[in-house]
Amino acid sequence: MSVTYRAAGLDDAALASDLMTAAYPTMVHDPVILRYRWEHTRKGYDGGRFIAEREQRPIAFLAWFHGPWEQLPDRHCEVELWLDRAHLDAGLLEEMWTWIGDAGVAQGAGLLLAFCAEDEPEMLEALAALGYRRERAERVWELDLVEHGARLLNEAADARRRMEGDGVHLITVADWDDPSKYRKLYELNERTIQDVPHSVPIVTEAFEDFKNRTRAPDRRDDRWWIGVKGDEVIAMSYLKFPPVRGTVWTGFTCAAREHRGRGIARATKLQSLAQAVDLGIPSVRTDNDSENAPMLHINEALGYVRRPGWVEHHKRVSKTGA
Repeated sequence: MSVTYRAAGLDDAALASDLMTAAYPTMVHDPVILRYRWEHTRKGYDGGRFIAEREQRPIAFLAWFHGPWEQLPDRHCEVELWLDRAHLDAGLLEEMWTWIGDAGVAQGAGLLLAFCAEDEPEMLEALAALGYRRERAERVWELDLVEHGARLLNEAADARRRMEGDGVHLITVADWDDPSKYRKLYELNERTIQDVPHSVPIVTEAFEDFKNRTRAPDRRDDRWWIGVKGDEVIAMSYLKFPPVRGTVWTGFTCAAREHRGRGIARATKLQSLAQAVDLGIPSVRTDNDSENAPMLHINEALGYVRRPGWVEHHKRVSKTGA
């Protein structure tokens, strides 16, 4: 039975989120969040989204997207495949990865990036068979807030007192009365995101794109914690709360380079975790690059438990990227 592909529009976001969840059920995707992302493509980015069907029944979601070519020396393009596990088949996986990879090449890609989970052997084998090589690993962690809640509340209170003694105030963005706060948060994000280990360039984000992310349905200013010293923001940490379904995830935790080594990032993250405990959230997840030693240490100390992570694969499709 042959597979056909059709372009996915905004109204397909709910279907795509269902297919992505069916492909890897331990990572539930929220339809509202997915649609919001589709509606707010970053400046200079391009992408294609598709629904694969067999006998007029949707069985997979596929996509390609890339940043502005002039800022990507290798012209890397990320490709995605989410095949409903009810239709899992080695040959079908290779066929679909080939199809979406060809779509990326047609855009002028020189390097294809593909991700799959560590506990998806069929995906790993299909990518290897098609010439993709493992490049990096992203570790995933989960923290049981029912088991560790009382301890986290105490640690968060102790951290806040310690930070106050050092002149660092741990507050939410909603409580920060600074007319330039979003610009300052954007600048902190831009400075620190480059410190995350990476093998392809992290493209500078436009301020308006940053603002769009802060307005996403899973983001709230009263659940976005920051460390403020004087009129300067020096740390932040926030959780993403899906509005319909799914797990609560840490979005990003960071501290300004000149203020590291004092436990400020951990103290800020503790405030977000304590808030989640108060809200009755049973567990939260986070992910970190396997080479990000400081954050890995923080997660271990906080009581996070390892879960299957993500493997980044690369396949060079052009020597010049032209």
